[in-house]
Amino acid sequence: MEKHRVSLLRQKNRWGLTALCIALCVLLSPALGMSIAMPQLVFLLPAVLLLMLAYVGPVSMTVCCGVLVVIGFLLFGAWGAVCVALFVVPVLAVSVLAVDQDRPFWPSALAGCVTAFISMCAVAGLLALLAGSDLVTAIGELTRQAFEASGTVGDSMLVMLAQLGAIGTPEGLTFLEESGRVALSEATRSEMLGELILALDGMLRLEIPMQMATGSVAAGLLGQTMLRRGLRRRGERVDCPPVRTWRIPKGWGRILGVTFAALLVMVWLVPAAASSTFYVFAGVLEQILALQGIATLCYVLHKNGKGRAMQALVFALGYFAVRPAACVLGVLDQAMDLSHRRRELEPQQENKDGGSGWMM
Repeated sequence: MEKHRVSLLRQKNRWGLTALCIALCVLLSPALGMSIAMPQLVFLLPAVLLLMLAYVGPVSMTVCCGVLVVIGFLLFGAWGAVCVALFVVPVLAVSVLAVDQDRPFWPSALAGCVTAFISMCAVAGLLALLAGSDLVTAIGELTRQAFEASGTVGDSMLVMLAQLGAIGTPEGLTFLEESGRVALSEATRSEMLGELILALDGMLRLEIPMQMATGSVAAGLLGQTMLRRGLRRRGERVDCPPVRTWRIPKGWGRILGVTFAALLVMVWLVPAAASSTFYVFAGVLEQILALQGIATLCYVLHKNGKGRAMQALVFALGYFAVRPAACVLGVLDQAMDLSHRRRELEPQQENKDGGSGWMM
């Protein structure tokens, strides 16, 4: 079959939906600004913009991308705008270019994932350069300054954290019962802040790389999926395998399992050297296996005649709400082929291109 090249930036705009998307983006700009504290939402922004490009048109994507840059400028100045553009624009450019050149789905998704990860590393490096120290140390110092400047509000939060067991409870706490506030001495506040910064430092040095890795998977894979699904709805011919066919090839499954076991042993033997690598790999592996579990459920729903709306609901719940359960299902499907879909899908794939499964 002759390939059909899609010129995304020449797509017709649906002007009614374009106006609606731009209005919603502007109205929701305060919430988008606060989403900076929720990395899971930030990493989905490129996928949402690609969805706009596919379903609505290039004008909506361009204007909403500009709104995000303006939000970064209003919150953090010129460097904030640069960081937003540095994260969003490369992912959009690579994703659009892959479809414009009619590249297959999985290599395009992989290119999007790698681009998103490189962009996030560039943003982290820029922030560290501006802060004059590594990113985690800069966050710890900003946290210290925020608590010291907040007065009794910060003291109340420190006491609450101590009561929850997140940090230690030193002597010297003074409660002002008449006003319901908590006041701490300078020495006590400094000691509690030191424990809080130490706890944050240990957590963020594991969490930030893991969030960057899993976020790059979300930005690249979901972005390509939404973009190509939207183009298909508009009548374009693009390579976009249904979610129900997504699966880890058996060979790749063995490689992932052996790697996970090797890293687990290294964590036991040399935890200081291997903990960060294991944490990042485990986060990405959980995401991949969750997608496999979701694909299994979508396959079962499809075989039982359920529509795309039900499958979309399962995807949303499995990916965002109950990912651990989806991950367990993915492990079982990889090990035992619970839905028997490999028996149906892999012979077709082998006859088509001599391979099986999907490329990560």
